[in-house]
Amino acid sequence: MGTIVNASYKVIPDRHTTDRISSLRPEEGVIVYDVNEKVNKFWNGSEWVSVDSGKYAADYIGLLSAYYFDGVATSSEIIIDQVDVWQDVIMTIHPSGINDERVEDMKLAQPTGYEGTGAVDDPIIFLLEGLDIRSFCSFRSSFSFEPDEDGGRLDARIFFNRHNGAGADFFIDGQSLTMESGADEEYAHLVSVEFFVGDTIDTNAPGDAGKVRFQIKSDVTGTVSMREMALFIQK
Repeated sequence: MGTIVNASYKVIPDRHTTDRISSLRPEEGVIVYDVNEKVNKFWNGSEWVSVDSGKYAADYIGLLSAYYFDGVATSSEIIIDQVDVWQDVIMTIHPSGINDERVEDMKLAQPTGYEGTGAVDDPIIFLLEGLDIRSFCSFRSSFSFEPDEDGGRLDARIFFNRHNGAGADFFIDGQSLTMESGADEEYAHLVSVEFFVGDTIDTNAPGDAGKVRFQIKSDVTGTVSMREMALFIQK
């Protein structure tokens, strides 16, 4: 048996042979393209399933920075100068970096699927209008962090705005990044968080549904460079 390795994670599916795919050990929700069978495959946590089998939907909306086009992350980097403070990420979307493959109900309800430019005080917010309580999603973000000090930690979360009349907003924690190799090093990180569309963030009425955004905080100062954000959808 060959060595089991991690898959890389991008909105545009990685291309591998069938044998290579069988050796991958990815996180749940990863999609790859099988060049032998000529199909996209979805890792459901225990097995690879063909997207074309109808067992799982491959719907998503992915937003990419220039990192996937010329190797340079978003030009609007996040300079963290206040420690232990949650903040919205800053991300410049590449002109060719919008991949909208959402379910038809979502496209009819919200043509763009998100709001905000990604600039300071205008964060990118994914819109959940068109989904109901039978739906679930997986949010994913890829970025790098270059700390100014040794031994820091960066935390991530997805923050939800509920629809009208559903109470206070809430959040779900994501994976933390611990910087153990010293300062002034670039640490790549992937955050993946699954959630179900409960009755406080589902579609309550036209123009009234839940929203989700990505936030970070760090206990040391440094620079975050965004690569991508994506929302995978099962309806």
